[in-house]
Amino acid sequence: MDKTDFAEQRDDLLQSIERDQEEVRVAVHELTGAARSTFNVREHIQKFPLTWALGAFLVGVWLGSRSAAAHGTGQRRA
Repeated sequence: MDKTDFAEQRDDLLQSIERDQEEVRVAVHELTGAARSTFNVREHIQKFPLTWALGAFLVGVWLGSRSAAAHGTGQRRA
């Protein structure tokens, strides 16, 4: 292997590393932006309180029916 081949490979690797570093910087920047944008649940609940109450009720019924099925049908817990 002569020195020019080694120098070319080294330059190619350095350029590849620089491109990868830039991709990582962009990805971290996008991730930071996504982390900063928060989902405000309170605002959504205030806009549609009946929908959220109905949804919570249905989830409770679903979880309760799963619990009842796991402990035997028709038996109540004391």
